[in-house]
Amino acid sequence: MGSKVILGIILAYILLSFILLPIQYRYIKELKEMDKERKALGLSQNEYYEKMSFENEQLHFNAQGNPLFIGANILATLLYKWRHKK
Repeated sequence: MGSKVILGIILAYILLSFILLPIQYRYIKELKEMDKERKALGLSQNEYYEKMSFENEQLHFNAQGNPLFIGANILATLLYKWRHKK
C-alpha cells in the first residue's frame, strides 16, 4: 500500500509539472526578454533586481524557488532552449 501512495504522489507531481509547463514557459520567455532589456540598460543582474518592485521580486522568488515548480521549470527550460536554438 505504501508504494502505491508514493507512486500516486510521483504521478500527481508529473501531471502537475505538465499542467504548469505553459505557465513556466511563458515565465522563462519573459525572463529572457527582461535579460535583453537589462543588457540594453547596461545594468548588472543585481542592480536590475534591486530596482525591481517588491511585488515583482517576490513573484520571481516564488516562481524560481518553489519546489512544486522544479519539474515544470526544467521542462520549460529544455523546451525553450530547443525552440530557440541558434
